[in-house]
Amino acid sequence: MESRDPGLTERLRRMAERTLELARVRLELLGVELQAELLRLFGALTALLLALLLGVAALLMLVFAALLWVPDAWRAPLGAGLGVAFLLGAVGCWAWAKGQLASGKPFAASVAELARDQRALEPEPGPGERP
Repeated sequence: MESRDPGLTERLRRMAERTLELARVRLELLGVELQAELLRLFGALTALLLALLLGVAALLMLVFAALLWVPDAWRAPLGAGLGVAFLLGAVGCWAWAKGQLASGKPFAASVAELARDQRALEPEPGPGERP
């Protein structure tokens, strides 16, 4: 007598196939997010390096021009003032870059998908049970 209900081995095989497919999709998502995160970091570092090089060149030119324009008595105070201004600018840039790197949440989509999978696998509370 043939049964229309698939056997236990068939159910286990289908469950294993679905589990492997789910794992493959999650790993692909993780790989895509990793590539996006690397591109974001590389772009930020490239822009910071270019800004640093151009900024240093511009500052050197401005400092030399300013020091040549002022009278001899003003050169020392002007140099000290520019040094303090550059230090404050460097601290501000450091804080900005640190904030930019801290603002990204790598693998957020993967973590959200895994949390959703975990919620789906939790047993549902029966009637009269507290969730």
